[in-house]
Amino acid sequence: MFTRSLRNSRNGHYFTLMLFFIFSNFSTGKPLNGQRASDYTHHRLLIRDEGISQLAYVDLSNAAANWYIPIPVGRDVQLVGNNNVLVGTGTGYEEHDITTGSKTYALTSYAGTVAARRLRNGNTLLAGVNWQEKKGIVLVEVDSAGKMQRLINYAGFDYVRLVRETSTGNLLVTANNYIFEGNKNGEIVWKVMIGDAQNTHAWQALRLANGQTIVSTGYAKKLELFSAEGKLLDTITGPPAVHSNFYAGFQILPNGNYVVTNWQGHGPRQGGSGTQVLEYTLKGALAWSWKQDSTKFSSLHCVLVLDELDAKYLHIEDASGRLAPVK
Repeated sequence: MFTRSLRNSRNGHYFTLMLFFIFSNFSTGKPLNGQRASDYTHHRLLIRDEGISQLAYVDLSNAAANWYIPIPVGRDVQLVGNNNVLVGTGTGYEEHDITTGSKTYALTSYAGTVAARRLRNGNTLLAGVNWQEKKGIVLVEVDSAGKMQRLINYAGFDYVRLVRETSTGNLLVTANNYIFEGNKNGEIVWKVMIGDAQNTHAWQALRLANGQTIVSTGYAKKLELFSAEGKLLDTITGPPAVHSNFYAGFQILPNGNYVVTNWQGHGPRQGGSGTQVLEYTLKGALAWSWKQDSTKFSSLHCVLVLDELDAKYLHIEDASGRLAPVK
């Protein structure tokens, strides 16, 4: 469903009926006709639930393999190799075995951490605000023993969510209603403002091969695509039946589609609200969605589709924005 066309349609009533018809077909979990996609009945997902501070593994074809474990409050998930997934915590990060969910490592000496991300060099980047005796966004790079190797400071910001390392080694940072690219000397080389809302709590940004940047915009309830010059090119959201509330962690699949979490609010009783995992095509059509089990989940803010990823390796977004193994 081409949600961005709603405001431009000359026949909104007809188009709304078409959206309803199409979405009713998607509720079965079937892909859009003709859309390149993996087998939707065999998705394997890693899901982080903010509402109940939970990490879960969900195999849609083998429920016996599923697990659900409590984890500390924090943000982000990442495959880091050796069959482990990294989750950011309020004191650093943890690593968990993907097969069992068991904790294999924890760094707990950096209270004030907002999010964590493993870098290509094997170190881990911790993000915080007004932290480590610095004002603004502070990024701390630590080695495998937890020893600080570098501190990067971007002054003038009071909010941070996720950080992504670009293929050139710069960092894409979401900072409330701004997204910026900075180098490791603390210099900002590119910045845009989300176009239609203040305090959106923008969540994640990825750089694409054509130089464009796609952003999950938090409370703006959509994905936004920006040109290299910072011009807003496109938006993707909806349809109404999914109850778009807050677009959080997302992934670009091998087929180019976007899978994004649709967070529904704080606390343990949000599981019945909205459809919280959404897959969109590049043209903005909803190709697939997954309705969470309200007895097991509350409010999702990170998802990883594992189907074509090899958990033996660290995965970082490549020049196209897709997750790729670091070998």
